[in-house]
Amino acid sequence: MKLREDQVDAAVRGLASAVAKRDAAEQERLAAEARRAAHQATATGVRVAEGAALARGELSAADLARANAWEVRITSEHQALVSELERVAAAEARAREAEDNARGEVAQREAGAQVVATDQARWHEALRKKAEGREEEAAEEAFRPRR
Repeated sequence: MKLREDQVDAAVRGLASAVAKRDAAEQERLAAEARRAAHQATATGVRVAEGAALARGELSAADLARANAWEVRITSEHQALVSELERVAAAEARAREAEDNARGEVAQREAGAQVVATDQARWHEALRKKAEGREEEAAEEAFRPRR
């Protein structure tokens, strides 16, 4: 019985660790999403400002060349942020799967411990009834008239 309880405790500790890892992975994913969104918002703001300057005729050919180079760099940075987001999202998915497996392990260990406890209770009850039966038989034997 003690072994089963220890196994349940170990499974619960494993679940706690899996939950913490999943939580950390989720936070990392949220941070990556925030970095990507901030990058995208900044790039959009610059594009809008340059579009307005272009419409007003304030940009030279050199400005347009620099804008093209900037677009290439921004696209590359965006792809790197998207790749990072995909990587952390995959890590989060693995952490969620590990957490689900740990939950299953806890449930399995708890069920095993419950079965052992139930069987042990039945066994003790059978022993008690057997002892009662012997005592009743002994009492009947003691009070039975002798011939």
